Amino acid sequence: MDQGIDRRGADRRGIGRRGFLKLGFWGSAALASGAALTPLLTGCSRSDTPAAGFAHLRDNDVSLLRPLVKPVLGGGLAAVPGATADDALHAFDRLLEGGYAGTRDQLFQLMDLLQLGAARWWLTGTWAAFADQSDTELAATLAQWQSKEGFAQLAFKGLTQPLGMAWYVTPEAALSTGYPGPPRTGNV
Repeated sequence: MDQGIDRRGADRRGIGRRGFLKLGFWGSAALASGAALTPLLTGCSRSDTPAAGFAHLRDNDVSLLRPLVKPVLGGGLAAVPGATADDALHAFDRLLEGGYAGTRDQLFQLMDLLQLGAARWWLTGTWAAFADQSDTELAATLAQWQSKEGFAQLAFKGLTQPLGMAWYVTPEAALSTGYPGPPRTGNV
């Protein structure tokens, strides 16, 4: 039996269509119940305005994702001289441009959900915001989050896989993997 397929025939290597639909459903349900109370509890409302220099990512999204970039990309960020977490976030923002509006909305709902301490604890196992964790604590949080089953694992893949894809489609990062690029016509 293929190691990437479990006994139910589900692909365990990545998030599939069924998993993505589950992620969207459970994320919407959790966000609807939690985010409706957030403005009342905090005295503020969520902003849909993109952060400065971004087409889609909002200030809260950038704050949430910035600490995750280095551990999620592993050595991929360091392999590109002069690359910063913000470079990876701009690549992620460009990837969002090509996505469907509904898919972007589900991703934003997940990021909104991760802003809530109780939801972050339920998904990742920690109450602490990612920005408030040391590198060691953040690595442990990501390892624990990745090992969880069900919705938490779908949320992990739904957030980290697009971030990795966005980074490695940039020409500089793609070259750092040893891939020379697509074949050139006329050079047979």
